[in-house]
Order: sequence, then C-alpha cells, then structure tokens
Amino acid sequence: MRKFAWLALLLNACTPMLKDLPPIPDSAYAVGVSAPFCGLLQDALIVAGGANFPDKPLLEGGSKRVYADIWAFSDSRWQHAGSLPDSTAYGATFQVPDALVFAGGNCNGVTTDKVYEVRLEAGVACVRSIPDLPVPMEQCGWAQEGEKLFLVGQEGVFSCRAGEYQWEKLASLPEPLVQPVAYAREGELYVWGGFNPQTLEVSERGWCLFNGQWREAPSIPDSGTFVGATGVVLPDGRLAVVGGVNRSIFAKALHNGPEDRIPYLSHEPAWYRFRREIFIFDGCTWTRAASSDACALAGPGVAAFDGGLYVAGGEQKPGVRSPRIFQIHL
Repeated sequence: MRKFAWLALLLNACTPMLKDLPPIPDSAYAVGVSAPFCGLLQDALIVAGGANFPDKPLLEGGSKRVYADIWAFSDSRWQHAGSLPDSTAYGATFQVPDALVFAGGNCNGVTTDKVYEVRLEAGVACVRSIPDLPVPMEQCGWAQEGEKLFLVGQEGVFSCRAGEYQWEKLASLPEPLVQPVAYAREGELYVWGGFNPQTLEVSERGWCLFNGQWREAPSIPDSGTFVGATGVVLPDGRLAVVGGVNRSIFAKALHNGPEDRIPYLSHEPAWYRFRREIFIFDGCTWTRAASSDACALAGPGVAAFDGGLYVAGGEQKPGVRSPRIFQIHL
C-alpha cells in the first residue's frame, strides 16, 4: 500500500513554470544568502538578513557573515529599504496585517530572543521592537492561524496574538527538534522534523497538538525529512514545503568526525541530493505539487502569492549559497 501511495504522489507532480527575478544589487548578497527573513509587504517581496560566505568558500576555511539589510522588490527592481537592529539569520517570518514580524534567529553566533515588526512607508522599512520571546530561539518552525502566531523549537511551542505579542508557552515537544516545519489549521498545530540534537536522529514523523495533547500526524512524504526545508501557507490555506536535505546523507553527516569535514564538503551539489520537490499538505494528506532542480535548496526564503511562490537564496550544498531568486507557479 505504501508503494502505491508514493506512486500516486509521483503521478500528481507537475513541471512548474519558473520566472527569474533580477539579482539583489549588492556585492555581498550577489553570492546568495540562506535562512533570510522573507515575506510579502504591500505587494513587495521582502528579503532581509540571512547568512553566507562572501569572501572565501567554507571548504577553503571561509568565515560566515550574517546581514541586517532589508531589501524590497517591486516595480521590477530591488531597493535597499533599511536595516534590522541586528544582523540576523535563521529566524521566523510571520505575515500580519500590513506588517511582517521577524522572530528570533542567530545574531553572529548568538541565539536571540528579539522580535521586530516591519512596515513599509513610501518604500522605506520602519522597524520597531516588540516584546521579546520568553527564551532565545533559532532554527525553529513557525505557523499562524488568523491572528495567532506559533513558534516551535527545542524549547517548546510558544504562541502569541498578533498586535499584542505577549508570548506564552503552550507545550513541550514530544522530542526536541531543530529545523522543524509547522502548520496551524482549525485549532490544530502540526509539527514535522527536524532532527533531534540529543540523539542525532533525523525524523520523518509528524505530530499534531490539539487541546494540549499530542498525537501522531501523517509522516513526511517518501520517508524524508524537512531539515533545511521552508514551509509557507498558500492563499487557499494549505501548507507548501520547499527544499530540504536528503535524510540519509544528512543523518550520516551528523556523525562525521573532523577527518570527514573536507571530504564531505568537496562534492558537487548533485551529490547531496537536496529535495527538489514542493509538497502540499491540506490538513489530511500530502501531495507532491511540483518538482524542479531549482528547488533543491536548504534554507531558502519562501513567500506565497496567489498562484505560486517566491523562492529566494538558500544553500545549493553545505557552505555554498544560491544567488537565484525566482517565482514558481503551481
């Protein structure tokens, strides 16, 4: 039965139409960033923060740089709209009325509890600090349902209401997870792994939180993982998940020793088999909506529009970013 279910996913896939956007006109961003904040604001695509290795590749001992820039794409061009108070990557992006909320992340090696609300006024980003998270959090899953925002990480599940931003802890996770994907629908919160930093196990399992109790949810398609994937809610309310690492290759890499570092980083991007599929979850089942080599990324910024997705940056392989920013029509 499992074999035929996966065959159905393959048959449901389609070849998507892609449209490239101009590159961000900045020498540091020109090599691409991973794990940026990303969303839509007044019909402008916002890409902010993120991290890369601009001077020398990781394989050659390059140092990671994290950014504070806020870039806005509208009227067919990029504009530097402003800066965040801190250089930040690996945070969460929420779309709230007339604003984006950037929560948590990593500021130059330090996990942060800072949360910012970003608005656009005449093309200029207006950034204000809003209440901090109860604990510093990064590499989390995030979800929202109406005005309710959820942040999911090793420290547990936290929630607040947009406009109030008083975060409270709702629950602990069944197991600690780094880089999970989350989704909220009809009072239920879904969470998929992720990897457990204590056991170094890479999860394919799904969990659903309802009325304070966890139960199992449909597992990740093809027994894969969502480590490195980005989830975003489509205008029709379904969840779309883009990219991510190959489960078996990443699981093995978690146990690499120092002597394995250079060999592991030396392969061509295709060797790492990052996931090229876009999966859709409707609250009951998963389908494979599209497949493209362009989506074989880890840590891309993703934003949804009516008819498709924007995909910005991400890793092509460990330590190597993609400068490409494109629309993908579903």
